[in-house]
Amino acid sequence: MDRYSTFGARFVAGMLDGLVFVPIIFLDRFFGSPDQGVAQFLVWSAFAYCSFWLYTVLFHWRTGQTLGKRAVGVKVLDVSETRLPTFQQAFLRDIGYIILNTFALSYLVFLVIWGEYNDLAFAESMPSRVANGAGWLWFILEVITMLTNRKRRALHDLIARTVVVRGA
Repeated sequence: MDRYSTFGARFVAGMLDGLVFVPIIFLDRFFGSPDQGVAQFLVWSAFAYCSFWLYTVLFHWRTGQTLGKRAVGVKVLDVSETRLPTFQQAFLRDIGYIILNTFALSYLVFLVIWGEYNDLAFAESMPSRVANGAGWLWFILEVITMLTNRKRRALHDLIARTVVVRGA
């Protein structure tokens, strides 16, 4: 099998990595409301918004694999394919989502501080819609770039100078 044929494995790995965050979804019911206190809500929101990209950055930097990637047998390497990504490369792999998450979290903090926050207004606001649309656009660009080059490098791999390989 081709060393770079990782599209399906990466998709499954993403689904498995999503399962790691199921507890956060449940805990959000307890901590994810301004009714619990503004400070607690903001700290929880910062944790919840940043947890996924922190997870992927740290795991890719330290081991080249998230738990999902380990389960399906793929690994992130520097484009030289001789070493793990540096912290900078791991960070750059997630830069699209880091920017979008920072934007969304900043908007949430702004609304809370000004006393304008409520779940529905936040979800249906123009900034939230723009961030959501940008997230989908980023995802589509990732898939297109992955499917149009020999080493199956997604946009984030091109930015970070990384590659995902089987069985490394």
